[in-house]
Amino acid sequence: MGVNCCSSTGGVTVKPGRRLEEIFSEIGPVKQCFVVREKGTDKCRGFGFVTYSMEEDAQRALKEVKEYDGKKLSLSVAKKKIREKKKTDFNCTVI
Repeated sequence: MGVNCCSSTGGVTVKPGRRLEEIFSEIGPVKQCFVVREKGTDKCRGFGFVTYSMEEDAQRALKEVKEYDGKKLSLSVAKKKIREKKKTDFNCTVI
């Protein structure tokens, strides 16, 4: 299961991947975490993805994570692209 997270005040700055992982790992173990950058640059597009191993942690993140370093966040369940069938992960998308 995934969670989308959007900042209403603009993009994430200063080592966003590490900070994002710090924030979301307070909920539970983070399996994968990354921010999306503009193609060919280091500029963050203002969203990213966090993957949890357990669905319960992703559900808890939806309820409890409200800010990213003082910026209001909007969280929602991420939609997984259909590829090949394999083990289901629980994803948390941060935008």
